[in-house]
Amino acid sequence: MFGLYVALAVLAVCLYFKWTLSYWHRVGNIAGPKPFPIFGNLLEQFTGQKHFGEIFEEMYRSFPQASWVGFYKMANQPAIVVRDLDLVRDVLVSNFSSFNENDFHVDETVDPLVAFNPFAQSGERWKERRGQMSTIFTSNRIRPTFPLVQLVADDFVQYIDGTRKTNGHFEAKDICAKYTINVVASVAFGLDAESFTNPDAEFPRMGNALFTPTWKTAIRSHLALFAPGLAKLLRVGFVPQYVDQWFRRMVKEVINQRKDSKRNDLFQALYDNLSDNGTLDVDENQVVGHSVTFLTEGFETSSTMMSYLLYELAVNPTIQDRVVEELRSVLKETDGKLTEPSLHKLVYMEAAMLETLRMHSPVFTLPRVCTKDFQLPPQFPNETKQVTLKRGTSVVIPVFAIHNDPEIYPKPNVFDPDRFLEENRKSRHRYAFLGFGEGPRLCVGMKFALHQSKIGIATLLNNYRVKLSPKQELPLEFARNSFLLQSKSGIWLNFEDRK
Repeated sequence: MFGLYVALAVLAVCLYFKWTLSYWHRVGNIAGPKPFPIFGNLLEQFTGQKHFGEIFEEMYRSFPQASWVGFYKMANQPAIVVRDLDLVRDVLVSNFSSFNENDFHVDETVDPLVAFNPFAQSGERWKERRGQMSTIFTSNRIRPTFPLVQLVADDFVQYIDGTRKTNGHFEAKDICAKYTINVVASVAFGLDAESFTNPDAEFPRMGNALFTPTWKTAIRSHLALFAPGLAKLLRVGFVPQYVDQWFRRMVKEVINQRKDSKRNDLFQALYDNLSDNGTLDVDENQVVGHSVTFLTEGFETSSTMMSYLLYELAVNPTIQDRVVEELRSVLKETDGKLTEPSLHKLVYMEAAMLETLRMHSPVFTLPRVCTKDFQLPPQFPNETKQVTLKRGTSVVIPVFAIHNDPEIYPKPNVFDPDRFLEENRKSRHRYAFLGFGEGPRLCVGMKFALHQSKIGIATLLNNYRVKLSPKQELPLEFARNSFLLQSKSGIWLNFEDRK
């Protein structure tokens, strides 16, 4: 009798898997890759064989005529990958009300600091928290930070100059992270992070702890994207407890300092905004959580973009020369000194930055959730049948795949900043570039990221020619255990004096 129960249980499980994995066939014989029970189409991600960005690129390339592709997430949950750029526009902008939630779930009881990032929020909380940050990252707020950022850029050059006397090989992400963490500490908190002078400094140590991949954060990131229910059950947080405690102490110290004297920086603007210029008490989680958002917007992704830009300039010396020629031409107009207005004249340098984000986007996908039923266009051009995307269904916009599509970007593996000069950008579909996202959920720190990156790169290139170090392993590969883009074995550079 026991054997019969076991057989019936096994049969029930098999029928359940067969039923759940037949969803796309049942709603309209939808084309998509063949799934596996439990893991859906993401088995290779969980075994570490492929990054999820690569998996979605394969889906994207396997159905070249499709507007969208049906696939299955963890636990056989149906989802789609968007291919058609008009549908990308619909999801991100035109029908934002139907897709206004990121498919990235954070439990506020486990991660109260990360939960304040607008990326992790939806609905009214997203509107409130994005509104609080968007008033901070305006041009009028960012422009006055130029002298502070320039001071850090000068320290950057001094650090390169002093270090290369004993060791001429630099890991690009390491040095760029030192720069951006110092910028954030100065501009956002009025602190010296000491990245260039103190190898044991707390601020960079804690900042790096937020983003350095560990087995826990790797599991948590993947669960937050693909199995949020299990993530909540396991209660594995993004922010280690000691980092949480340190940030709280640091922010309290900054607030106490500001009681005696205010400072014209981003933290002061945030605090004044949250406290209604000191007339209201500020919730500790709010101010500390938004302080962590300063790091996510200004530290990690900016240093990634800068490191990959330096790599591409080292590999493409003629493009590096063109960037420097433009820079030197602009500096002649200001007696050799970089100024805030002159940043806006570095058109080719900005094009090189955008091309870097195309080839090496820190984010591989834009994950969304359908928040109310939406009528999808026919899957293929010769079809007329439309499918209703049900509320709660995941929608993946494959940034990595779109940016590497030869139909959109001929020779996508070639670094060509000309693609992002104004006349060439106009000839492409607007939603062919998603380096900062698009629509209401556009990266809130985009202007600040370009601001600090331009200052750092311009100051560096005005002094040094960047070359690839003999230590560099080729071809350049990215780490498959990281949620954000990271080099597998580092980006190694040498710096030579520029005449």
